Amino acid sequence: MISETTRHPSRQGLENPVLLDAQPEHGRIFVIDPLLRSNAGTLGCRSRSKAMTSLRAFLDDEAHDFPAHERPAAVGSPASPSHEAGTRLAHLAVGVLVGTTAGLGAALVSADLGQVRQVLDLSATQAAWLSTSYIAAAVPANLLLIKVRQQYGLRRFALAALGLYAAASLAQAWVTEFAAMVLLRAIAGFVSVTLIPLCLFHTMQGFPTKWRLRGLVFGIGITQCAMPLARLLSPSLLGVDGWRSLFLLEAGLALLSLAAVGVLRLPPAERARVLEPVDLLTFVLLGGALAAIAAAFGLGRYEGWLHTRWIVVTLLAAPPALLAAGVIELRRATPLIDLRWLTHGDVWRFAVAVFLIRLVLAEQEVALGAARALRGRAHGLVSLAEVMLASAVAGVLASAACVNIEKIARPMMLAIGIATIAALVDSAAPETRHLAHLYVSQAAIAFAGTFFLGPALLLGITSALRHGGGALISFIVLFGVVNALGSVAGPALLSSYMNWRIAAGAAEQAARADTMRLAAVLGLATTLYLAVLLLLRVLQRLAERRTEVSAGAAREEQASPAASGWTQPPIVPAIGAIMAALAICGFILILAAFGRV
Repeated sequence: MISETTRHPSRQGLENPVLLDAQPEHGRIFVIDPLLRSNAGTLGCRSRSKAMTSLRAFLDDEAHDFPAHERPAAVGSPASPSHEAGTRLAHLAVGVLVGTTAGLGAALVSADLGQVRQVLDLSATQAAWLSTSYIAAAVPANLLLIKVRQQYGLRRFALAALGLYAAASLAQAWVTEFAAMVLLRAIAGFVSVTLIPLCLFHTMQGFPTKWRLRGLVFGIGITQCAMPLARLLSPSLLGVDGWRSLFLLEAGLALLSLAAVGVLRLPPAERARVLEPVDLLTFVLLGGALAAIAAAFGLGRYEGWLHTRWIVVTLLAAPPALLAAGVIELRRATPLIDLRWLTHGDVWRFAVAVFLIRLVLAEQEVALGAARALRGRAHGLVSLAEVMLASAVAGVLASAACVNIEKIARPMMLAIGIATIAALVDSAAPETRHLAHLYVSQAAIAFAGTFFLGPALLLGITSALRHGGGALISFIVLFGVVNALGSVAGPALLSSYMNWRIAAGAAEQAARADTMRLAAVLGLATTLYLAVLLLLRVLQRLAERRTEVSAGAAREEQASPAASGWTQPPIVPAIGAIMAALAICGFILILAAFGRV
């Protein structure tokens, strides 16, 4: 039993001393003076409070009063201040990194399903589920995540999305059960939708103020370069550690993106309380129907369009769900998506054009099937992938350089015309045992695939901005949905037509040529359709100019408005150390994916 107590020498007169965390040491109990305990507690509270303040400052956007010309067009988007050259270059680099991460997430698995199927020992249907679940989850995510970003803030949204994306990718590298893999692919697809606007925001900040639209075109093009890049990387990755290497690369890029976005802030974005309980009901009806349609497109050619019960039920149940969601949205004052604006003639005509272009560009999948059927050597397929990647990058650069807000429809016509000619060349090519005859045609289609997308995005944005921020958000949702559905529907429909021709008795080479001719016919029809849209747009612009002249509208030169002076806030050393550790982990995962660790 302890019998001796030592008091603080300066507090001998203290009555009822308080024992705190008494620990026996050589028969003594050391008594902590109440005053010292109070001081220690105060210091600990201050330390914790300082840490929480630093964390909140890292996660939140600081308040800043931007002038009118620098404020964002819609809530949830960053402001547009001018930056120094070094800051612009850093934003551009982060945009390229995030855009590549977003694109490779879907492309690494779908680029070569045949090899993935062999490595994982899956059936054709199971392998198709890996890519389809990603797209089916990404399609409805467009509906809800924009409002989440608007309400909870862009920075929190971006950091949380990148962290979840990295975790899902890393989990896929170690999961072996098929059902769990499909679930993780769906989670990654749902979160990946957040990365594309993040890429666009950074690339727009990377260009001078007068060239911000070029940054938008450049950013959306970067995400489309991921497919030829995946075709170039997938064979070597699968040869290192099988399917695990694909997801190690994906997780490594996600961690690098997380560190880069954490260090380099976007300008602050406005927030607003926009989420309502009814949004969840609309999301379930509308998003569920769109996801089911995407799944049916992705699996129909493998399981049979009318021979599988769940596909038939899906195609029958989707229209009533879409109709019910439409009725709910039309009666709301603040709908999740503005259906009234989407029913305007120029909007749905634009959606049809983008969908048709995606169908035509799917000819590339048929041509690559021909390349694999030729049993070309591995270096020949790699060379073809290199040519396609270089052409895709050239299409991005050309599209960004040739942006003209008054002539947006013309690049779309040029792109689809190029793809049409390439499809005709492929359909007329004789059977051969080498891949050289595909270099020019597939390079042309890769160029067209990235050249058209930026002007298509701008065409819709210019129309939406005339109707306010709500229309802009609705257009972004529409563009994401149509682009995703077109990318999965095109290969599905063309492959189904080819299979039907083979079942009807045609030889495989003849069936493939017929399918390429069908793509060329669709391309010609789409070109004529775009010509009509161009004529309508010209007439509309002429009418607007006549109205301006009759109203006596005059443009006066105005002095350049003052800049806001916003600059990047400093990084707290502890936060910087965490971001550096994440970047190092990302590099290690990328090196491991290529067998360098």
